[in-house]
Amino acid sequence: MRILLAEDELIERKAMVKFLQENFQDMEVVGEAANGRMAVEMALEKQPDIMFVDIQMPGLNGLEAIEKIQAHNPAIRFILVSAYDSFAYAKEAMRFGIKDYILKPGRKEEIVKTLLRVAKEIKAEREHHAREDALLKEQLLMKMMQQPIAQDAVRLQKQCFPAMKSAAFFVIKATSSITEVEQELSDLLACEIILLEQQHAWIMGAISDKLLEKSVLLRAAKQLQEAMPGLFIGISEPCTSLQKMPDAYQEAYAACMQLEGTDGRHYGFYQAEQKAIPNQRLVEQITSHIEAGNATEAVLFFKKINKVLADGEREDLYIQVKQLLTKYDTPLPHGSFTTLKTEEAWQRFIHLCCVQMGEYLSSRQTIMRVKAYVQEHFRDPLTLEEVAGVVQLSPNYLSNLFKQEVGETFIDYVTHVRLEKAKELLKDNAYTLKEISFMIGYKDPNYFSRVFKKHCDLSPTQYQRQICK
Repeated sequence: MRILLAEDELIERKAMVKFLQENFQDMEVVGEAANGRMAVEMALEKQPDIMFVDIQMPGLNGLEAIEKIQAHNPAIRFILVSAYDSFAYAKEAMRFGIKDYILKPGRKEEIVKTLLRVAKEIKAEREHHAREDALLKEQLLMKMMQQPIAQDAVRLQKQCFPAMKSAAFFVIKATSSITEVEQELSDLLACEIILLEQQHAWIMGAISDKLLEKSVLLRAAKQLQEAMPGLFIGISEPCTSLQKMPDAYQEAYAACMQLEGTDGRHYGFYQAEQKAIPNQRLVEQITSHIEAGNATEAVLFFKKINKVLADGEREDLYIQVKQLLTKYDTPLPHGSFTTLKTEEAWQRFIHLCCVQMGEYLSSRQTIMRVKAYVQEHFRDPLTLEEVAGVVQLSPNYLSNLFKQEVGETFIDYVTHVRLEKAKELLKDNAYTLKEISFMIGYKDPNYFSRVFKKHCDLSPTQYQRQICK
């Protein structure tokens, strides 16, 4: 953590620097400001994580300096320092969202406790944002694989990768986890990688703020394959348009299937002239289209290969599709294998399977958005109607969908999120029950206590005593 001190008393400032350097090895004092104007300038230059700010300083006072700093960097956390126990100061500080206040001369235990708590909150906030960011990027990758590209995919791309100029897909077959490859590929291509595990393969989306070149993609795949010889790596052509990404994914997937079905090459692009793909690979490609909910591609691909499939291979396709839908707890369209006697019947069957998978994927993405919204807004008076408006569904439909997908009601989920946060705050032993109640979205502390007791079998006070023994 980077710390900036704003204190006009030289002796006190130097004493605080010495105390921090001796007691917090993982924290760095990046600057010392002797007045409010210096504090503003240094905050903009040094970009600290935490600032100790004396309220009474010449020129700009501490609160005036904080107001200017927050206008440029609202992420900085402030710890106010004052020689006066003034309610007026505390009230004014609350206007800026500041709740950490130390009286001079500050006791060492108080400084340590306050700083550790603030650092912990910053870390938790960053972890939350990292999880949320990863979730959004995973949603984007899934949408980039589906045809046609959804309108919100464009919004997600601008939100996650505003400088994106090109992208490419890698589809990798491996016998074990390849999460360690993610960073290596990112380093090789000097771009960001989104990783997604699917039933048949690992999907990697390479997102770059430069124009990716085929030779660079091929060289990166070669180095990966040499580092992990068991990999089969299919690569797509680089894309400069989001609309072409679903085709790029299918291209990379087809390349991977093609490579796995041949001897020799273990990485490369799809070769259209190569005809010798075992029919089992063709069956897997159709299944992949269905899993992604790509009805048009799945039906067209089936029409292309239907004549080369034997009856046994069609039955294998039916079994694989049935297993796929069962895995996602999605019902199989009516009819059995024996009813699929014509190409038209097969096309209807494949189309219906894709529609049902598309509905499942859409539902899953909706629930992911709802969960992310709750994690971000649990402090607010959340209602089902509000969240339904965010995801553009009726409250009744969202309620049923949430219960079906998550296994508990929306209200129960919000309650669990709030109570888990309450437990963390109780462990800190730094806030009153009334403060904790407000911090997790309950305006009535008595109601909060009743809810806590109902779900945890202990009152908040009993729980705190138990964990703080």
